[in-house]
Amino acid sequence: MSEDLPDSIVMLPAGAILYLVSELERLKVQIESHDRRITEIAAQQDEDCDRLARDIAQDRKRISHLEDPTSREPSPTEQSHLQKIEKHLRESPRHAASFAEIRGLLGVSAGRVSQLVKKLDPQIFEVHRSARDHKARILILKRRSAL
Repeated sequence: MSEDLPDSIVMLPAGAILYLVSELERLKVQIESHDRRITEIAAQQDEDCDRLARDIAQDRKRISHLEDPTSREPSPTEQSHLQKIEKHLRESPRHAASFAEIRGLLGVSAGRVSQLVKKLDPQIFEVHRSARDHKARILILKRRSAL
């Protein structure tokens, strides 16, 4: 760029030079201020993105539990109820019990019995309709074949 300039001398009044120098200093300070502000905004934006990502992940986790409550591990109370159901079926001569019978055994609601049955292993337990009452359901412990 210096090659394009002619070899001439420009004379400026001292006041103009002082004005230009002070204007340059003011612009440098302003640029530094803008750089700091941009850095602050970028850091805040990164924090906001991280927070949003965590919130989205937590919301997805909550939604998946709401959509499929059987996917989560049984609570200690549920474990106890499931063990009581399995013990009752093993001790029963038919290896079966109606949902109403299980309700009485555990002292829980019909809906709770259905939730518990969904947590049982389908390879070991199965649900059938009663032959006498088509609305009643029966939980059966499958027989294991002798090896």
